[in-house]
Amino acid sequence: MKKVMILSVFVMLTMSLSAQNFKLDGKYSLNNSSNIDYLTISEDKISYKLWNKKDELTTKYKIVHDEGLTFIKMSEKFPEEFTDEYDSGKKIKTSDKILILAGKKIDSDSVILFGTTYGFYNYKTLIEPRHFEVVTQSKDCTSFLTEKNKKYPITNLADYDVDTPWVEGVPGYGIGESFTIGNSWGTPRHYLLIMNGYISYEKPYLYKQNGRVKKIKVKGLKSGKEKILEVLDTPHPQTVDISFITELEDIRITIEDVYPGTKYEDTCINYMIGYLEKVIPYEDSIK
Repeated sequence: MKKVMILSVFVMLTMSLSAQNFKLDGKYSLNNSSNIDYLTISEDKISYKLWNKKDELTTKYKIVHDEGLTFIKMSEKFPEEFTDEYDSGKKIKTSDKILILAGKKIDSDSVILFGTTYGFYNYKTLIEPRHFEVVTQSKDCTSFLTEKNKKYPITNLADYDVDTPWVEGVPGYGIGESFTIGNSWGTPRHYLLIMNGYISYEKPYLYKQNGRVKKIKVKGLKSGKEKILEVLDTPHPQTVDISFITELEDIRITIEDVYPGTKYEDTCINYMIGYLEKVIPYEDSIK
């Protein structure tokens, strides 16, 4: 990545613009590869039931932070039986940590929770929100970063797994670089839902080391209406209000300002889609 010259669990909830560390308590659905029927989070315990067991397993946990990312740290590791490769005969690595990305929907007071841990192919999201909207089409970016062994194309913006950001590909922080979010919904979307920065389970430091968007210009490609909107420096799901665009039209997103990285001049966005409801992040700043 470009050096500076001188970084699967999901659920939904609600409130005002700044986050208030809302509770994660609730019963969550897991991805289809998991051998867990469900997972329940309470004040200080996590309970889950393996598909081939009668009784629930319970472990205590606490919230910890690593380089600006938020993790659930459990008192013991997940058992091998919960993974997608349990019957493969391979040596399976599990963990006692879950990387969480959480937001709260204001209107319905429900939590969006994404969770990622060891035990799944390419760190697929373990905890996934029910009925989550992923119909956005991202396209026509002015640039994207290509490294020796990896690319970061604009299609990554519709992929909420970790280590799949869109990264601009020009010298510097990419001020002025842009892309289009196509309207494939049939009705206007009042918000953009964003997960900022480079989000990685194994390398949480990549969030701070790379740039994150601070201000974006949103423009309707048919109406010409546009506004510059501020984005919080947090990896957790957040929304910006684009209700000023009232027509069914594609929108153009342009980087106007960034939170600089401590090591690389690459600006990253992990996820961005059109959304119907206002969402506040679990934490509104990595600080």
